[in-house]
Amino acid sequence: MVKFATFAKAERAGWADATIVAAYVERFGPVVDAVAARLVAQVAPEGRHILDLCCGHGALTAALADAGARVTGLDFSPEMLAIARKHAPGIEFVEGDATTLQFRDGAFDSVISNFGMMHIPDQPAALAEICRVLRPGGRFLMATWAAPDRSPAFGAAFGTFRALGDFSGAAPQPDLFAFSRPDDARKMMAAAGLTMIAHEDIEEAWVLRDPSELFDIFNEATVGAKMLISGQTPETVALMRTRMTEIVAERHADGNCWRVPVVVSVIEAECA
Repeated sequence: MVKFATFAKAERAGWADATIVAAYVERFGPVVDAVAARLVAQVAPEGRHILDLCCGHGALTAALADAGARVTGLDFSPEMLAIARKHAPGIEFVEGDATTLQFRDGAFDSVISNFGMMHIPDQPAALAEICRVLRPGGRFLMATWAAPDRSPAFGAAFGTFRALGDFSGAAPQPDLFAFSRPDDARKMMAAAGLTMIAHEDIEEAWVLRDPSELFDIFNEATVGAKMLISGQTPETVALMRTRMTEIVAERHADGNCWRVPVVVSVIEAECA
């Protein structure tokens, strides 16, 4: 099994950086929060005890509470949790590790992770913990980015990275898109005792004021993609920015802005 120690260290350092966290909330927030609203509707939260795993800035946590759930938010980033506590005062937020959850067996009716699983170096361990803290028949619901061949935004970004970058010396990272592939998601879930019952793609979009903003989103508001970009020469980074800007300008103009579709995979599973 590949170990992701360098990635894990970078994730913790990156999401402790207030500048990256603020950029994520500003740039990813509109898409992430739109998906959160869909997850709330899907989980039917009223009266349920729910864990918002990798809760980030707390928008989903607050929405679940507003819909009648008893909810706990957990994240490993103190910076994210500080924003979440301001966003949703009165809700329990816990700093913790998704692979070693400090909750009793069967504590929750549902666990939800809105774009959290890709930040976890040991995803099998996290899935096993999710199943452990779910009651029998409890549901796990997650959202993740769809693979580049199905998502124009990620296709523009990762197509550019692969075409222009040299990643021969890059530290290994977990497969960002593994859960977006139904067969892979099913196998990973099953290994942890979860039965996948639904896997669907939905579409959101980044609405940009300038076509260069898509590159800035990946370069300024992420940790994993930023690791890939920062390992390139300045000349290559400039070429990447130019290429992505051209793709957005040519393909995604929408009046006086640019609308770049981003596809999201939503997966639901049940714990035996």
